Amino acid sequence: MATKSVFTCSNCGHQEPKWLGRCPECGEWSTLIEEAREDKKVVGFAARAANAKAPGRKGAGTTLALNEVRAEGEGGRVSTGVGELDRVLGGGIVPGSLVLVGGEPGVGKSTLLLQVMGNLGEGCLMVSGEESPRQVALSARRLGVGEAGFRVLSETDVDVIEATILEERPRVVVVDSIQTLYSSELTGAPGGVGQVRETAARLMRLAKSEGITVILVGH
Repeated sequence: MATKSVFTCSNCGHQEPKWLGRCPECGEWSTLIEEAREDKKVVGFAARAANAKAPGRKGAGTTLALNEVRAEGEGGRVSTGVGELDRVLGGGIVPGSLVLVGGEPGVGKSTLLLQVMGNLGEGCLMVSGEESPRQVALSARRLGVGEAGFRVLSETDVDVIEATILEERPRVVVVDSIQTLYSSELTGAPGGVGQVRETAARLMRLAKSEGITVILVGH
């Protein structure tokens, strides 16, 4: 399939077919970054309907009656061990959910989630794109959670992160931070709007399909 270039604003995500010095959406200068995209052919509804029935195509999704879905109070939420965070999350984290913890650099997001990982202990995975395992271990010992038993992965390639999660099957994954991740399918630099959107979407699909809680740190 042919590819074409689009220019995505790193500030607001607006896309243009050609480079512009100023983003027409947010008004920022020199923020349009070139990305390679697959040039997909646009087809009408009748053609899409026919293609959907062709061999090898994806089938329909599975629906559930609402009363068949396990709800809160039936093992639905897990306490983080931090009372105020549990309150903000409505009583704890829900398996299969994606949680974004955002804030300015230096406000304590990583420290808070390191404490959460220490409280949850074994069966959890911290993916660090900003620090080495040694740095994470030193911070954990400083907080008194150095012996908690959670595992650490220092990686920024979302393909490797997905494969590790599927192999180790942790119940909770913390990714610090989403701005450091990249997908080799895109040409934009890590932290750009396109990369953040793509890697976050992939981790969200993984969380929902596998019933694993994913907590993203975002700046």
